[in-house]
Amino acid sequence: MGDQADQALAIANLKARYCAAADLSASNPDQARRLLADIFADNFVGDYGAGLLHGGQAITDFLCTAISANSLWMIHMLHSPRIAIDGDRATGDWTVLGHMKRRATGAIDSVVGRYSDIFRLTPTGWRIERVTFTRLQ
Repeated sequence: MGDQADQALAIANLKARYCAAADLSASNPDQARRLLADIFADNFVGDYGAGLLHGGQAITDFLCTAISANSLWMIHMLHSPRIAIDGDRATGDWTVLGHMKRRATGAIDSVVGRYSDIFRLTPTGWRIERVTFTRLQ
């Protein structure tokens, strides 16, 4: 699949699609579900600090129910990417700043943290195999 720079760009774009879909989960859960359908590896595991989520359906349900129930809108901003590729596996780390407008109060909250991800190259392209989110604020 091309050189490492092309692969790193494909991984960064995959993570950007994940963030865009997560953002849509607050305002348009149905569209978010469609966008999330081809992002995760079959053996996906998500660790967001409240128990592990296994499989693409579990993370999709989490984003499209927990997020949409609590927020009117949401936006992820990723910074300082570090992507390391080793054959058909890769790791990626990003600093994340998220803003969301809370449904119950109308308050705008911020979340600061880090994503540490594992990716796998499949016959249909890179997929997210594991997401670990560490919230710092």
